[in-house]
Amino acid sequence: MTELSPARRVALDILLDLEESGAYARDGLDASPELRELSRRDAGLATRLVLGVVATYGCLDELIDTYCEKPGRMNARIREALRIAAFEIVYLGTEPRAAVSQGVELVRTRAKSAAGFANAVLRRIVADRGVYLAAEDVPAGSERDTVSAARSAGLPAWLAGEVISSLGFERSRLLFGCELEPAPVAVHLNPHDATAEDVLAGLRVGASDVAELPGCIAPVASSELMHTDLLKRSAVAVCDLNAQVVATAATMPGDCLEVGAGRGTKSFVMAAQATRCDMRRSAVAIELSKKKNRLNRRRLERAGLIEGVCFVTGDGCDLDRALSETDRRAGERHLFDSVLVDAPCTGTGTMRRHPEIPWRLLPEDIDRDMPGLQLALLTEAARRVRPGGQLIYATCSVLQQENAAVVDAFLNSEACRGFALAPVSQAPIFERPEFADAAAYVRSQETNRGLFQTVPALDSFDGHFCARFVRRKTV
Repeated sequence: MTELSPARRVALDILLDLEESGAYARDGLDASPELRELSRRDAGLATRLVLGVVATYGCLDELIDTYCEKPGRMNARIREALRIAAFEIVYLGTEPRAAVSQGVELVRTRAKSAAGFANAVLRRIVADRGVYLAAEDVPAGSERDTVSAARSAGLPAWLAGEVISSLGFERSRLLFGCELEPAPVAVHLNPHDATAEDVLAGLRVGASDVAELPGCIAPVASSELMHTDLLKRSAVAVCDLNAQVVATAATMPGDCLEVGAGRGTKSFVMAAQATRCDMRRSAVAIELSKKKNRLNRRRLERAGLIEGVCFVTGDGCDLDRALSETDRRAGERHLFDSVLVDAPCTGTGTMRRHPEIPWRLLPEDIDRDMPGLQLALLTEAARRVRPGGQLIYATCSVLQQENAAVVDAFLNSEACRGFALAPVSQAPIFERPEFADAAAYVRSQETNRGLFQTVPALDSFDGHFCARFVRRKTV
């Protein structure tokens, strides 16, 4: 009998807890006292197994069920143990005999009588791994190519098809190729903190595509970052590099409105960039969640970046109600020089950071629900842009339905009257000399219409979309 590794035992316990609670994987990892007791190496393996199984469980189940007479009657604890071993065999490249042996021992801890069954299933998976990943069970042609790409990335085939339809096969391969790899980490500096940059100099782990974006340090070693006090004292905010680019584009002097502020990552970046550029700026951050609003306020207070920022709990689809107090003080409907709509989306540009996304999405989320909400938010926000001001629409999606299609729907609507689509790279802040390199990076990622779209790739950052509209000074 092989001794079961502590990393796999802890991974199974966490996955079973997630199955029961419905919590997110990273929250489950953060809450696990068992994980904190492991050695650094074992904790790293346990973390990789948990995130990997959550990200690929649909593919793992498809493979496991192939070798079961009655898959619907399988004990959930046995299935979870088999998923771990199958993930190691199919995606992690663990030596097959070790993966099978450890998988059998995992199953044995939950049901001794099922050890023989587990051994048989896992040996079949070892034998058929290549056939499964190559989708040889699917007729040759474009469908096989799509299914093979989906299985290799651990994604549902229908979602892989949507990605390919939006990006084309070649750009989609970049996303598929990094889906199960850790995403690089970027941070944004608090300009009031004089020591953070020196600390971060020792945490750099290479160069980024846009290292010259003022305030951005990327990539950094996330494990080492967590052992500093930088986050606790709000000396930095963790924010994907491309998200920082979007927030920077939305930063300009005057009155600014942020719709969908969330926990305030972009609020931090915008306030930091405004301070760095000595801009006179005020901002209203709107968020539907009271808790997220509190977290945003608390971070900006700790960072010393809260001056001129107010926080509103309200619905971005009903800005007249959400901004009623702002309007009352102004004596009229308050208009803003810059409005950022950070729209809720499928998050398909950030799936490697959020492994639950692929298998929780439904086709109607992409085809109907999200685009409908996004257009409603954009339409409502347009009513709040001052003549001569800019309207920024952003998602962390790579799907055309949420990005270019929403832009086109807005352009073809009455709400767009008086607005013109403008290149993101021509946002006012990018005209400043110190942002010249950042502007060049934005241009390199723009379509011929001036839409900013990035795609996740190995050693590169997340998929973000941004469109910029300018309201004519006279309508």
